[in-house]
Amino acid sequence: MNKKIVGSMIAASFLVIATGCGTFFDGKDESSTILIEKDKADELKLELNIGAGELHVTDGAAEWTEGTIEYTNNKLKPDITYKLKDNTGNALIEQDDGIFKNINLGDVKNNWDLKLTNDIPLELTVNAGASESNLDLKGLQIQDLEVNAGVGDMTIDLSGSHDESINASLHMGVGESTIILPKDVGVKIEASNGIGKADFDGFISKGNGIYVNEAYEDAEVVINLDTELGVGKATFKME
Repeated sequence: MNKKIVGSMIAASFLVIATGCGTFFDGKDESSTILIEKDKADELKLELNIGAGELHVTDGAAEWTEGTIEYTNNKLKPDITYKLKDNTGNALIEQDDGIFKNINLGDVKNNWDLKLTNDIPLELTVNAGASESNLDLKGLQIQDLEVNAGVGDMTIDLSGSHDESINASLHMGVGESTIILPKDVGVKIEASNGIGKADFDGFISKGNGIYVNEAYEDAEVVINLDTELGVGKATFKME
């Protein structure tokens, strides 16, 4: 099934969960250490699937991926899979979506704090249900980025220097989104508006939902963003 459709389904389901009654989680706080060790891979494909909670991603891992996930009940213990194929590492970190049905989100602790490697090119996919997400991606060798957001606020930071172009697809849901982009690297945004509001601070409108920065015209390295904006507010700004 198309991830864009899945993201919309997740957003709808979590709206119902967030406003409805549900089962309480009475378990004690637990945590899992996340570790995907380095091998012979020369690029990494990583997918993160978080149902509800908080997600923090940054650079600086000594291995491919490091971090902790703290949660309320051991049923939220994440599944981690990794396979090396043709010099590409394929990693998936996820929780069982079914565990979030019939619960009150206010009673759930589910905090993801992850560091990713700076050492090899990265293709990153993030599927977030009802979550507060902070993706601090500056310093990473991002080549492709896909974000499917459900309900909650999200910050995506792609500022800083980049040696290679980036293709990014952002499907924003319900909430406030902030996307931070570099001034000195070419940026092109193709925006499809939902029923919310979008601000493009410092960008030049080319019409038909296309915005660029001043560096774009002569840039050899370009960040291409294909964005679908949902409900709420999205702010694109440069640093």
